[in-house]
Order: sequence, then structure tokens, then C-alpha cells
Amino acid sequence: MIQELASLNSLKELEINAKPGAFGAWVPEDLLGFRNLQSLTLIMPARSVVELLPAWCRKNKDTLESLVIICKSAPYPNDDILQSMLPSLQNIRRLHLAGCIKVTEQSVGNILADNCRIQSLALETCSPRFNMGLFASDCEAQKRLRFLTSISLTVPTSGGADQRRKWFGSIILLLKHSPLESFQLYAGGGTDEFISYGGVDHEAIKELIDLHASTLRRIGIQRLIVPLESMAYACEKCSQLEEIFATLCGVGRDALAQALVAGKRLRNVHLTLMTDVAGEMRPLHLLTAQEICQHIARNCGDSLQLIGSQTRVWQVTRSFSTGQTVRTLGPYSGQQIPEQFLMMRA
Repeated sequence: MIQELASLNSLKELEINAKPGAFGAWVPEDLLGFRNLQSLTLIMPARSVVELLPAWCRKNKDTLESLVIICKSAPYPNDDILQSMLPSLQNIRRLHLAGCIKVTEQSVGNILADNCRIQSLALETCSPRFNMGLFASDCEAQKRLRFLTSISLTVPTSGGADQRRKWFGSIILLLKHSPLESFQLYAGGGTDEFISYGGVDHEAIKELIDLHASTLRRIGIQRLIVPLESMAYACEKCSQLEEIFATLCGVGRDALAQALVAGKRLRNVHLTLMTDVAGEMRPLHLLTAQEICQHIARNCGDSLQLIGSQTRVWQVTRSFSTGQTVRTLGPYSGQQIPEQFLMMRA
């Protein structure tokens, strides 16, 4: 099968669970047959596949525009591998690395130094030694991210509130020259307990919004508690905002609806709603979350199409009664899985 796919001259995108097949179904060297790829996504790649990447990318260097590597928590790829790939990544517009725990600012910085036209960048659960301050300073000084429209990051798991504020300050600097449309931030660690009371500082979010209010279309801050005033500020100031993904705690339905109603172009909202029970963070019951979503749908404008909370997504349906528009929640009728459930975090 792999060999047959590689023979297709029209194939431009490849997304593969990059572990060689059982019983010799395919070997890493078979991947070298794929030429003229524009997009390459490797999911949980085996070490043997990662070691082949420099040679593979050389065969696709004239066409490759998107490279995505998703690991659970792997010591490869690392800086040495990325450095070996450097000559073949000069046309890259999209670079996403998740769970690459040996990748630091050194190799990523070198990629950006040779290619300042990156439009989408994801650095999720990279090395704990990744120096975001140094990375941001270098990128800002050289305006390396002046074409960047989308970024996705995980907050480091170590350090307290002061270090988190310092890290977020580096992110503000990193994005200073970017025409940012999509900002996504996640907590590392993989458990709700870890994110319970960490949260994101309102002043940091406010500074980000003030810099990019005219261009932001999507804001996602998940598994980190977001102040309600921050979400309200984003809806008020970001005139192009279409999507919000957020984790909130202890917010009332009226205050939440009032915050979101200012988003005149909002079409997709997904909220992870938490509550404090005797000092322990717990998710709201699904029926309670659904009732809150129904209240939001009634109050928001006609642009709202999808709203979700916890593990559910509903489509906002509209009917007319006595001359008024009535908005209710209906089952999601799309053919595709809603994006909320497609996002894999390392």
C-alpha cells in the first residue's frame, strides 16, 4: 500500500502514523518514495522514521510547505535532527511540533533565521529547557515572525505565578510584529488538577489583545482558567473575532452571556466550565452546562452557529414565533467531527 501511494504523482499531502508496519508491511525506507509533497504530518513516529527525516526532506525541499510532528513524549526528533533538516525547510510556511521534548529554541530559531515567511507555528510540550525569553528576543530583533498569523503554545509546567507572567511577557514580545489571527494556549501536564488554580493573568491577556485586536479571529485558552473579564475584553475589542475556546470557573450564566454578546461575529464557542467544590476544581454537570449554553444562545446574535461545553457540541437552530427569532440548541448535524474534539495535545 505504501509503495502504491508513493507512486502517485498527484499526491501532495501525507499524514501517517509513522511506525513501520507489522510483519514487514512497510519499512522506513519506503517513505523515501514520496516526492513533491507539500504537506507532511507524522504521528507518533518511530525513531527509525525520524532518523530518515533529513534525507526524506531533501527529496521534497522544493515543494514542502508544511511539517507537523506529533509525539506523545519522545526524545527524538531533537535539535540535531532539525539542524540536519535545515537546508530543506526554506520553503516551510507551517511548522508544528508537539511532544518533541528534546527540541529547544536553538534549532527552532535556526529554522526561522533561514525562513522568515512562517505563517503558522506550534510549539507544544517541547524541551523544558526551551528558553522562550531568548527565543522571543531574537525573533523580535530580526522581525522573524512578521508573516505569522497562527501560533499554538503550551505553558511550561514548572515555576510559579511570577515565572508564568515572565513567560507570557516573552510571548507578547515574540508576537510583536505578527499579523496574528489565531492564538492558542494550553497547559502542559494533561490533568485538570494541574490547571485548577494556575490560570492566566488578565493584564497579560489584555496586552496581547491590545496588540492584535484588529486581526484576531480565534482565541483558545484551554486547561488554564481564564478570567471572565478577559473574555469580555476580547469580545469587545476584537472586531474580527469568530471563535473562542476557553476554560472558566465559577461564572454565572448571565455574566457569561453578557460577556459573549459583545462578540458580534462569534460563530463558534466552546467552554469548559468548572466549579470550586470545597477547594477542589470540578467540571459542571453536563446538564447544567447545557442550560448555560442555551442561555448564551438565546442572548447572542445570529452569527453564532456552534456552541459547546464539556464533551458536547450543539448547533444553534433558529425559528420564528410571534415575529421574534427563537434560538435553541439542536444536535450537531455536520458530517465532520467538531474541531473541539480533533485537537490533540501532547
